[in-house]
Amino acid sequence: MSRIYYGWMVVAANVAIYTLIVGATYSSYGLFVLPISHELGLSRAAANSGAILMNLGMAAQAPFVGMLLDRVPAKGMMIFGSLLFAAAFALLALSHSLWLNAAVLAVLLPFAFQATGSLTAPLLIVRWFTVQRGRAMAISQLGLALGGVVLPPIVGGLIEQGGWRHALQVMGWVGAALLLAIAVAIRERPGPGDRERGAGELTPPQQQPTATQAPTRLKVGQILGSPEFWTINFSCGLVVAMATALLITLAPLARASGFSMIQSASLVSIMSTFAIISMLLLAVVADRIDRIVVLSILFALGAAVSLELMISHGYALLAVAAAAMGLIQGATAPMQYALLADRFGAASFGAVTGLASPLIAGLGLLTIRFSGEVFDRTGGYDVLFASFAALQLVAAGTILLTRFARSKSKADGMIRAASR
Repeated sequence: MSRIYYGWMVVAANVAIYTLIVGATYSSYGLFVLPISHELGLSRAAANSGAILMNLGMAAQAPFVGMLLDRVPAKGMMIFGSLLFAAAFALLALSHSLWLNAAVLAVLLPFAFQATGSLTAPLLIVRWFTVQRGRAMAISQLGLALGGVVLPPIVGGLIEQGGWRHALQVMGWVGAALLLAIAVAIRERPGPGDRERGAGELTPPQQQPTATQAPTRLKVGQILGSPEFWTINFSCGLVVAMATALLITLAPLARASGFSMIQSASLVSIMSTFAIISMLLLAVVADRIDRIVVLSILFALGAAVSLELMISHGYALLAVAAAAMGLIQGATAPMQYALLADRFGAASFGAVTGLASPLIAGLGLLTIRFSGEVFDRTGGYDVLFASFAALQLVAAGTILLTRFARSKSKADGMIRAASR
């Protein structure tokens, strides 16, 4: 009986890592807003600004962390990140200084978040998988959704039991202990006896080596000079940013249309549920499909969803829109990572994803701000939905350009030279 390929243990570890770090930060953030506002005398906007600081911190640090991951052992980064995770939560729990809190949220916690998982986890998948890379990437990112299901009830109970400072301390120490245990136990590269099922056989078309899939590490200029870097990350980042803005918009839209709070909240649950379904479906078919074609179809579907939201605000149509956006959002990030690995290779994957993070974060901030500005200026969201429909079509066309950008890249000559 053949033993289980260790790469699948890495996938399971990544699910646990994502569940812990996303659940303890973004998914649980809203639970701290009211108690922190009351104790520190903050406005709601000031209390919410912590999430913006985290996003800005991650965008600023991601290129550095990504390039560092291509040069130092991932295990060491994960161990250091786990310790920093505990330190960040401990400081937030003990601090009474807004400036110290801001520094922790903008510097320490983003580094810990990326070193323990958000950049390290997909890098490990790329190193362990080639033939089944798309499936492994999709399954590993289930933790992004599970974090919002598992952690918030636990965190809410801790806050009710001992207050928000107590909850932060427990989250920090327990979370760091679990992350540290995973980091110590995990193997970051395959050994001589590790063989992925199907390795050595003819791989799917999208996994055939390309001019940009060099065996050596690429320089920053070579990466940024490749049109594929921009077509993949701009299109996927734009779609994820619009999905996030729509997620924020659905509940207020439903309330304005006369639906109850429970009905409005259920739209968010529908979107998250279908994101999980999308990842599970992708786990079955991801390595048998043309990633670029599927993404272009999904992005075009997003345009149809945006137009649908302009036509009617009935609950059934809002639920259908939430389900469709969940399917799109759940599939986009795993396929984006898989495409980047296919095009740029494992040796440069950390640098590529790190350099992409500021672009993706910037698109997210712009779309969220734009959605608020549209409502404030027009009193509705029709302009937003019309704009998003057009931008979804732009994203669909841009991802299709990846096919043509490969052979026309000015950086190809440099990359081929680096691979010799």
